[in-house]
Amino acid sequence: MTPVPRPTISVRFMLVSVGAILVADALVVWFFIEPPPLGWVGFAIVATIVLVLAGLTPLVFERTRVSAGVPAGTRDGDERLLVVADPVCSGVALSDEVARRGGAAAVHVVVPLRVTPLHFLTDDECAERREAEEAMSIAVALLRRRGVRATGSVGTDKPLESMIDALAAFAATRVMLVTPPDSDSYWLERGLLERARALTPLPIEQVLVGEAAFDHDRAVRG
Repeated sequence: MTPVPRPTISVRFMLVSVGAILVADALVVWFFIEPPPLGWVGFAIVATIVLVLAGLTPLVFERTRVSAGVPAGTRDGDERLLVVADPVCSGVALSDEVARRGGAAAVHVVVPLRVTPLHFLTDDECAERREAEEAMSIAVALLRRRGVRATGSVGTDKPLESMIDALAAFAATRVMLVTPPDSDSYWLERGLLERARALTPLPIEQVLVGEAAFDHDRAVRG
């Protein structure tokens, strides 16, 4: 089953909504109160503060709302591995790491979106989603070639949220976080491993994998 991403709050939507309310308030003040010029200056200052707070609220909310979920249960005793992988990591190296550890009857690979600074302002995630989908497809295809029963999905732009959503649908018995080396890490959460372990009792390990040689990965995939 493919996890369903949680709805996110749009910064642009919040700013437009609050801006519309402020414009309506300004029209009411203009027609019914007619304040002096100094009053308009005060109104402009307050409006600016409100807009700034409105823009920051969704960003703060998105980073604080991840909470521990109820993992999908399993009764057959089989080992199932959930892989949460940064999309820049090599699919070849990822499949090597999974094969090296072995023992999993099934593997689910979830790839969170790798956001850019403009993402929160434009809400344009098409390129980021394509990158994540390609990385997920390559990893799943390579695992299947090794005889692993593998599935995959694309997560949200929050690695921990993606992990919790996947655990609610995939009956994992352990989790592997696959990230680039620390110097290249682009994942938003700091102390990712410790925070992940605080959200689930499942065993979790973090594996460092270099960035993909995409031309080689595509050749292997094709």
